[in-house]
Amino acid sequence: MLKVENVSAAYGQSPVLFGVNLDVADAEAVTLIGRNGVGKTTLMRTIMGLHPVSAGGVRLNGEQVEQEPAFVRARGGLAFVPQGRGLFPHLSVHENLLMGLPALSTRETAKKEIPELVYDLFPICRDMAGRKAGNLSGGQQQQVAIGRALVTQPKYLLLDEPTEGIQPSIVQEIEAALTRIRRELRVAVLLVEQYLDFAWAFAERYYVLQRGVIVESGHTARTPQADVQRYMSV
Repeated sequence: MLKVENVSAAYGQSPVLFGVNLDVADAEAVTLIGRNGVGKTTLMRTIMGLHPVSAGGVRLNGEQVEQEPAFVRARGGLAFVPQGRGLFPHLSVHENLLMGLPALSTRETAKKEIPELVYDLFPICRDMAGRKAGNLSGGQQQQVAIGRALVTQPKYLLLDEPTEGIQPSIVQEIEAALTRIRRELRVAVLLVEQYLDFAWAFAERYYVLQRGVIVESGHTARTPQADVQRYMSV
């Protein structure tokens, strides 16, 4: 299980997160929603180890990791696709995928090659392997970014705004791929999402973050979207 325990975080003297508690079980899909600027990206970066905690802890597979760097968390089974995808635009698609392999360096049984399932889930990764990532469309880049995260063979996949700027047909493809990732690979997914239709179709549970505080949580199947829409409106 991935657990966030009373986590607070700040930028300099400006606090952003205040005692956040959140958990994601194995192979579960959870969505984190809220208005822009409430701390969602900061929370994801804090979980991944890209931003320090000022209080509280992060537990990964039963181990406290809040003081561990991001690469240690990646080797422990945590993967992150940031908002904006974080690809290397001047490297090819194949070279971007290869960047995920170092996370396997301490896993004795791991094969140091790109899993075939990545190409099965996202054929674009094979079809455009030699093309520079920066020349792809937004939807194609998102598929490559998720594929690169899967190369690390994660147990928990963090996605920050995976549908942002992507056409509806590609959103459907990404949803289908993520569903397979959960079912076939048993990978849990925590996603930040503004598009409630996507979030409610994919996730089993939700958390609402408002001004750095979790103000509501529940099951998507039991909570109409209209009941949480107020948290998304400006």
